Amino acid sequence: MEKYNNRFKNSLKKKIELMRLRYEKCMTRRVFKEPLQKINERYITIDMRVKQIKNLINNKIKDDKTKMIELITKLDTLSPLKTLARGYSLATDVKGKVIGSVKDVKKDDELILRFKDGKTNVKVI
Repeated sequence: MEKYNNRFKNSLKKKIELMRLRYEKCMTRRVFKEPLQKINERYITIDMRVKQIKNLINNKIKDDKTKMIELITKLDTLSPLKTLARGYSLATDVKGKVIGSVKDVKKDDELILRFKDGKTNVKVI
């Protein structure tokens, strides 16, 4: 019986020693030595990602702004007002319908001619 007791005691001592070694090994891990380090690393990662997202958004805004300026320039070039500024005029009837052809007018029609600096009424003779 004493033989079993000794074996049991030895086995228990080994088990306790093994658990103590495991405990010490766990306690030497960085997470137990510096518990906030992992959190701080995550904050740094989040900060980097936020900066990347801000840069992406700013670049997208800048690109869209450039595209918008290009489109506005194209639209401005096609503007009837730009055509008027070059010395042309725009003829409409009194209802505002654009006259596109000489066939659209006849004698005694009243028209409105629009120039870059204003408009005037005319009568076809």
